[in-house]
Amino acid sequence: MLNIDEAQVRKAYPELTSMEAITRWAQHLVDTRIADLVEIRSRENLKPYTMEEINARIDQAEEELANGGGMDFDEAMDMIEKELDEELEMAEAV
Repeated sequence: MLNIDEAQVRKAYPELTSMEAITRWAQHLVDTRIADLVEIRSRENLKPYTMEEINARIDQAEEELANGGGMDFDEAMDMIEKELDEELEMAEAV
């Protein structure tokens, strides 16, 4: 189930005149994003990580943090917000 802020969507997209239209539009965005991800995964022939690979990545990250690397919460949130803004811009272009 999509959690949509109807007022925000209506303000940004006045041409969407009903909640049904908003829901169809949002579902289209989700379906498109899923299709894009499936295509990318197929094209790149990605495979799931093994437990050994996952543990190695965790070990590497813990070592990086122990040596003062990584990012703090504010940096992580800034990065996530930037990525979400870019996603929104892409969605608005549709």
